[in-house]
Amino acid sequence: MPVATPEQIENYQAITRRIAAAIEGLSEEQRAYRPTEDDWNIHTVIIHLADSEAVGFWRLRKTLAEPNSILAVYDEDGWSKSLFYEQQDEVLALRIFTDLRTANANLLKLIPAKSWELSAIHAERGEISIYEIFQTYAEHGEAHLQQIETIRQALPA
Repeated sequence: MPVATPEQIENYQAITRRIAAAIEGLSEEQRAYRPTEDDWNIHTVIIHLADSEAVGFWRLRKTLAEPNSILAVYDEDGWSKSLFYEQQDEVLALRIFTDLRTANANLLKLIPAKSWELSAIHAERGEISIYEIFQTYAEHGEAHLQQIETIRQALPA
């Protein structure tokens, strides 16, 4: 049974600081830049991170409190198009992402080893444990940090 180490939980939480550092000093125009018409810009990524973390916050708690329950899926592209991502406050979204991720990390530090094997049923992925939920969101933050760094590298001179 996998259990996250303190170092893994610290890395999971530290992604918020790394993302904040990656966007620091960028102008609004740079954060709005899209390498291609279909790509998300940095602003959209930040809004998405807040929404995704809200879903992860709920999934983690739902699984801990109600093992074997059903975890709904969500359409991230639909959210980005229907929830006015371009008009949302990026500073607020980064703060929400940071606060929710910090709350999740603090909760994960409290749970006993046996709780890491608790699971729920994800509507697309099937049975998913607390550890797998943790891993999914740890990887999610890293993937979007890489996306931000790729967009930064593509910024026009």
